[in-house]
Order: sequence, then structure tokens, then C-alpha cells
Amino acid sequence: MFGLFICLFGCEPALEHWPEQQLMDEAQQGNGAAALILAKKRELQGDSHAALNWYQKAVDAGLTNQLAALIALKQKQDGFLAAAGYLERHLQQQQGLNAAETDLAADYGIWQYVHNSVQSPIHTNSSCSLTLQPVVQSRAGSRQLHLLQQQWQQDPQLSSLSVCFLPEKRVNSTDLQCSYQSGQRIQCQYPVLMSDVAEGGFSQLLVVAGEGNANYNNGIVQLAESSSFAVFRHEFAHILGFIDEYSLSVQVADAECNSDKIRPNLLTNKNQLDVFLQRWQLQPDEVQLMPVDSCNKVGLQAYAPVNNLSFMRSHEAEVPGLYFELMQKVLAQPELIMPVQYFYAYLARQQQDWQSWRLLMEHAAQQGYPDAKHSLQEVSAIPTAP
Repeated sequence: MFGLFICLFGCEPALEHWPEQQLMDEAQQGNGAAALILAKKRELQGDSHAALNWYQKAVDAGLTNQLAALIALKQKQDGFLAAAGYLERHLQQQQGLNAAETDLAADYGIWQYVHNSVQSPIHTNSSCSLTLQPVVQSRAGSRQLHLLQQQWQQDPQLSSLSVCFLPEKRVNSTDLQCSYQSGQRIQCQYPVLMSDVAEGGFSQLLVVAGEGNANYNNGIVQLAESSSFAVFRHEFAHILGFIDEYSLSVQVADAECNSDKIRPNLLTNKNQLDVFLQRWQLQPDEVQLMPVDSCNKVGLQAYAPVNNLSFMRSHEAEVPGLYFELMQKVLAQPELIMPVQYFYAYLARQQQDWQSWRLLMEHAAQQGYPDAKHSLQEVSAIPTAP
């Protein structure tokens, strides 16, 4: 009883009951527990800036188990890339990482601190008409990539195409810097992949990173870290020249709908039918024209060669049998598919990096791409100065 009396009247109150100023004084002097209490209070009050400051003091005082809470709050306040940069600076100051810090490094794509397990290439066919190089910037992207590849292998149509995937390439999120803007096209710092593209060995990039609208452009399939297999299937078809069957933007419609190029799934007018049949070696009874909205914004009525809803209009719809046949026909002439090296040669030219331009253009020409061959021939034809 005497001991209980001493505790009741002689023990200091618990930290959480201390006056605010006393907690702040203690936290400033390195008391991590006091800093943590202040951090949680400020977070509940909605003062994220102050909460981050106190979380940092708690971590600095040795409460490294609070790093995840700090980074999560930083992401909530300033976004994924800001949180990744914050984490990267923290890890650079550490002598060694514990398991929790290594997990965070993987979550936020600070890959130099993560064990890089060796993956085997995933081949869906013995021959590769088209080879994709996957790129990820975080563990979420890596997991989604693996799921999409599994679903590809389980798909009876796509798995039979002569398409191959190389092992994923992990790029730091602070370098790739993919956007996280809902409702907007995902954009990344694609020039950071220049050296990988220049090494060759593939013709298309498959980037699974960021959040927003998936897209395809210049040899780069850009998926979100939450993109479904239906979205992947749709964007992959763009590699093969398939066009959206919903209304295109004015800029895209002006380029695509006034072009002489014969797309696998789009006729810009009914007069193209004979040329379409000849280009794809089809019989008239194999094609049933259906009006689609692709060219509406430039005042043209376009037609799809199938009379049912396809995955180029609605992601979840089926791949029509004719479209699968056309995919195979495109892959039978892979040299006509623009390789990503051709686009990167254009980027090199913008920087007047003529050595990289030639290397990349030669890679594209080696894949048989006609425009690359023509560009190299033009350069070789230019007289050199005496």
C-alpha cells in the first residue's frame, strides 16, 4: 500500500498529459516520444506542415518506425513524387537500412536500396515479331505489370501473338517522374530512358508508372499503376496501328482522318473499301462497315470493318475475330511498325546529339523500319566538307 501511495503522489504524469510547451521543449531536446505526440496532435488538427516537422524530429531521435507515417503524410500533402524525393534524401543519410526502410524504398521506387531479383524473360511465342521492354518506377507498378503479363498469358488471342516481354527495367521514381493527375494523360521524363533504348534489343517501351489516363505515343505504351488488362489490351493495339473508334481530339483526328494510311480498323470513307480489302488481303464478305465516331470532330464519317462493338471503342468489349486476324497480319510485317528508337533519334536530334541520333537511327533501320533507312540514306548522300 505504501508503494502505491508513493506512485500516486510522486510519479510524473504521462507524456500525453504534459503541457504543450513542455512537450515542445522536450521534443526540441531530442525526446522522440514527445515529438511523436506533437506530430499526431498536429496531424489531427490538419496542420500537415507542423506534423511533418515533428515526425521528422521523432525519426531523428531514433523512432525510425515512424518513417512510414512521415512519408505517407508527405504524400498526402504534396504528392507521390515529393514523398519519394523526401524519402530519397532521408535514405542517403543512413549508414544502413532496416527492413521497414527497404520496404519504403521499394514502395516509392528508390531502387538502389532494394535487392534487384533477376527475372526471366517472358516469351509468349517461340519467335518475336515484336519485343516490349517493360519499365516500372515503384513496387506498385511492378506488381501490376506482373498481373498484366499473367493475364496476357491466359488470354487465348493475345498469348498466341508473336509478342515477347523482356524482364522489367526499374527506374527511380525521382528520375522517371511520372505524373499522378486523375483525368489527364500520364506523362513521364522519357529522355532518362535514352541509354536503355540505345542499347536496343526491343522495339517498344511498356511503362507502368504514375496515375491518370493511359496512352500510346511514338513507341511508348504508357499505363497507370492501376490500369486494367482491358486498358492494356486497347493500348497495345495502338502499337499495331489500330485507331480509337470513339471521337478523337481535333488534333489527332485531323492527322489520322486525312491520312492516306490504311489502318487495320478504320476507313475514313466508304470509297476506301476496295483499297482496304486489297491492303489486308480480305474478301468483301469478311467486312461489314459500321459508322464510328472517330473522325466526327473534323466533319468526316469514319467506318469500322465490323458491325459490333469492339475493344477499340469500349475497353471492356471483345476483340472481334477479324481484328485478331488483322493483328496477326500486322505482326507478319513488323518492319512497318515504328520502333521506339526512331522516336528517340528525334529526341537526340533536338539536342543536336548526332552520335546518339545515328546509333538510334541505325537500330531502327536494323529492324527494317523504312523511314529510318531513308533518313540514313539521306545523311550519307549529303556531301562532306573538304
